[in-house]
Amino acid sequence: MSYTYTQLKSAIQNYVDNNETTFVSNLDRFIKSAEERIFTSVDLELFRKNVSGAMTASNQFLAVPADYLATFSLSIEVSSSKQFLQQKDVNYIQEYTPNSNYVSELHYYYRPVSLADSKFTLTVSNVTGTFAANETITGGTSAESTTINSITSVTEFVIIIPTGTFTVGETVTGGTSGATGVVVSTSADTTTTWISENAPNAILFGSLVEAYIYMKGEPDVMKLYSERFLEALSRLKDYAEARENTDAYRRGLPDRART
Repeated sequence: MSYTYTQLKSAIQNYVDNNETTFVSNLDRFIKSAEERIFTSVDLELFRKNVSGAMTASNQFLAVPADYLATFSLSIEVSSSKQFLQQKDVNYIQEYTPNSNYVSELHYYYRPVSLADSKFTLTVSNVTGTFAANETITGGTSAESTTINSITSVTEFVIIIPTGTFTVGETVTGGTSGATGVVVSTSADTTTTWISENAPNAILFGSLVEAYIYMKGEPDVMKLYSERFLEALSRLKDYAEARENTDAYRRGLPDRART
């Protein structure tokens, strides 16, 4: 079992039996909040990246990537050899600066793209004006809106999946450019993330907890959703912090206490 954005959105609404407009408009917030709890609670080696950078002499600052979450390690190249730096308080760093230009390599935990930021293709016809990337487009019939992520051609855009659904035949209007076009088709939502594929219960029940808090739901149901989320989170932690990073050949099977 796995979830695309559309499938997870439908599951949340079905579980809590709520299709009210303002509730639906907050589905992205529920999903992203659940993902945030997972990313900050579970040490998944999968969510690590390496990136090269350049330290400048007398400048103690090094820009971090946009998806940076936490540092795993930082090294610099000295005489063709990697030297790993110790993590220090910012007060220490402000007193010591690089004495030369160094090539650096940052190993870091990153925040993956949210399932709620999945994208698909919108095709339009009868275009008037010129649509712009990053502008909001709104459907004249459905009143649905979303953001153009990139423009493939005059009649085809890559957009962030909206909360609802655009209607084929309706006119969409660009909020900045004022351009218009008639919706011909939208591609199917087939995008998944590692979490939605491999920890579907964690993201589902995490989202339900957030949704039910928003609804100010019954305490007994809230307790049930919370328990199911914590159970799924525990299973994921067992995988990430024991099975995923244990060398069975050298250390035997994982000996972390099972939860």
